[in-house]
Amino acid sequence: MTEDTITISSGAPQADIDPGVYEATLIEISEPRTILPQTGPNAGKEVSLRDWTFALEDGTEIRGSASTASGPKSKTYAWLTALLGGTPPVIGQSYPRSQLIGRECLVTVAIDEGGWAKIVNLSARPKARAPEPVASPQPPRRAAARPVAPVAAGVADDLPF
Repeated sequence: MTEDTITISSGAPQADIDPGVYEATLIEISEPRTILPQTGPNAGKEVSLRDWTFALEDGTEIRGSASTASGPKSKTYAWLTALLGGTPPVIGQSYPRSQLIGRECLVTVAIDEGGWAKIVNLSARPKARAPEPVASPQPPRRAAARPVAPVAAGVADDLPF
């Protein structure tokens, strides 16, 4: 008979993403899940959360949670604003996941007290700027130089330079 054992591993590295701002693409929004926080302002109250998964440019994934609350002061509202290019969501409008997946934004990552990467902010990507006009290769035309005042012949110039 073999003995069942539990082998302790070293675990995953806590901070696999350096703090900073990254370009990211939303790749998944989970179904709501309910938690019962033990601490904080919602301690003892059921809270519904969705997990939002973003892929960074190098393919690294980072996940953040936001409550299902969607009012103007909620994290979900702020995140939708970022995903909608900086335009706030319309009150009363529904946004299917299929219209959000694949949208890009900037993700600000910090490392929490436990050493784990955490999404602390989402912001809209800057809009593309119009290309600068190409400078013409011709030098600017200058008017021919003309004296400001005529100098009388034989008059001494008393200027010190």
